[in-house]
Amino acid sequence: MQMHFEQDVFSDFDSATEYEWLERNKHGAYAASTLIGVNLRREHGLFVVPPRNQAEKFVILSKFEESVFVENHLYEISTNLYSDAIFPRGYQYIVSAEINPFPRLLFRIDDRKVRKTLFLHKERNLLLVRYELLNQGRPIKLIIKPFLAARSHHSINTDTQGINTDSYLGRGWVRWMPRPFQPEIYVYFQKGEFVPATLWYHNFYYPKDAGRYTDQRESLFNPGFFQVELKPYETLDLFVSTEVLSPEELDYEALYRQEVSARKIKQNGFLAEIKMQSERVRLTKVNDLPVWPITDLEPQHSMRDLLFTLPLLFTLDDRLGEFQQIYNEIASHVKEGLLPTQYPFDKQSKPFYGAADLSLWFIVLGYFYFLQSGNLEPFEQRLFDIYREIISYYSKGTLFNIYSDKDHLIFCGNKKTNLSWIPLVKPNGEVLRYGKLVEINALWYNALKITEFFSRRLGKNRLANKYLKQAEKVQKSFNQKFVNRQENSFNDFLTLENENHDFRINQLIPLCLPFALVPRETALPIFKRVQEELVTPYGIRSQSSYDPGYREDEQVVNYRNVAQYYSGAIWPWAIFFYTHAYINLSTNQKFVVNDFWNYFRPMLELTQSGLLGFVPEAVFLNDHVRQDGIQDYATSMAGILWSDYLLRHAEQS
Repeated sequence: MQMHFEQDVFSDFDSATEYEWLERNKHGAYAASTLIGVNLRREHGLFVVPPRNQAEKFVILSKFEESVFVENHLYEISTNLYSDAIFPRGYQYIVSAEINPFPRLLFRIDDRKVRKTLFLHKERNLLLVRYELLNQGRPIKLIIKPFLAARSHHSINTDTQGINTDSYLGRGWVRWMPRPFQPEIYVYFQKGEFVPATLWYHNFYYPKDAGRYTDQRESLFNPGFFQVELKPYETLDLFVSTEVLSPEELDYEALYRQEVSARKIKQNGFLAEIKMQSERVRLTKVNDLPVWPITDLEPQHSMRDLLFTLPLLFTLDDRLGEFQQIYNEIASHVKEGLLPTQYPFDKQSKPFYGAADLSLWFIVLGYFYFLQSGNLEPFEQRLFDIYREIISYYSKGTLFNIYSDKDHLIFCGNKKTNLSWIPLVKPNGEVLRYGKLVEINALWYNALKITEFFSRRLGKNRLANKYLKQAEKVQKSFNQKFVNRQENSFNDFLTLENENHDFRINQLIPLCLPFALVPRETALPIFKRVQEELVTPYGIRSQSSYDPGYREDEQVVNYRNVAQYYSGAIWPWAIFFYTHAYINLSTNQKFVVNDFWNYFRPMLELTQSGLLGFVPEAVFLNDHVRQDGIQDYATSMAGILWSDYLLRHAEQS
């Protein structure tokens, strides 16, 4: 990833804080902040590391605050946001910044030029920070104050109790053990000295926590400061680690070259950069459950997020084994035909199973896995029986009023029970989307067809014929009750009282799944309307702007808890719905992948703003582009890479 920012970006605080960065390694550690180093959310921190087998991570080192003396003049080159002030305003000394391939800032202090570079090592929990004096002339004295948080990345320090404030000094290193049962931290330095102190700084303010957490103010501990004199062209290197390092390992140049080499992109372009970001993430364990991390910056553990992200593993080299490991684990949590809504979950608490679509998406995902791997063995051993169990429970009825009605369509929920992935309610508090939902019944038909497919593969023709007949009945009822030819749409949902005609993103589900529910001549006009009303260069609209219920307010969205997220937001991650439908229904004899991505280039360019290198969960368009939701949303990266993978295979066929 290569991005360069000139001095005009740092002309005022608001523009200077528009950009965030996130460094992470394959062990789950990360470093994150804004481009100018002011932390705006509690998840920001220079050294955030996971303890073994836990969902939370610990912000050990929140930030470094730097001061420079040129002769007797003091210059504060850091920036902090407090509840009542911005102090210091060090961003005013920044003349340029770049991500190439990791963050680097250039400061002009009087006539001195100081460059700061930092990166997180790919293979180790090791943060490297270098300060360089770049020009001839007077030396400078550099003061660096570490601020320790020593708490979970989703919690906050509201008092000063319980932290061990001792600094343990050695020759060229200092160690802190702020709290029991949290990783200790070493900082190695090869020149200068560390001077211990015991200071607390209060009321650091995190505005991006508003609407997400009750508290937005924090106290941080400063255990002392590093000080060093830098002569022209000299450097100070700090090595921040959870491990003891030998003198031979304190080789910044060698580690720098290794990391630059590891991040080289073989091809240019946004897609290559997105793939590089994704390749750095590895399978991990949380509460003994294998997981693919969805986000570092949000406390989200959604099964739906995970299922929609897993196709990413099909696009990365030699990662099918990771898919199978997670998929098999998920299979073990099917209960009465349903999957829990959260994953991973705390094994000491009782998982909640209130979603009608998850186990059906699970079956579709297994079919995609078989198409990629050709591996029938997992289905012979276990998965086929689980699919049959899911089908059986949906057919005869299971939890939360999920059952196959007389017309063989699935009914789910009621006025008090929401099982939809779009949890809207009426003004009186009644659930809006319940009954026979378009996406549930499209998935239901495909689950039957996929189970029929595996029945035949496994030589169980009697079962295959049973599922075929059931699927045919579902298909007939779906075409009779959901197809709205007058409006070129599917009905969104059906209840005993009425049918709903909202034109939502769910219109894509019957079109994007592997087994077609409706004839091509029926699907094409609906797809054309989808292209006109839902598809944008930034992703797929959650609802048509022509619907009466459409909303795209400028108020801050509390992520997934307000109506406009489902009735106006654009979802970049949902591009894979559109891509599947595009391939299924395309009349072109040859796909032109570059033309496809030229249309969606604004979505890919989101990697150049907001959280640099990432595509967010949601976008709102009014007089400007506003990124929202989870910023480091792996599902958006997955949707883009899976779409590109599918298109290139279609182009070659």
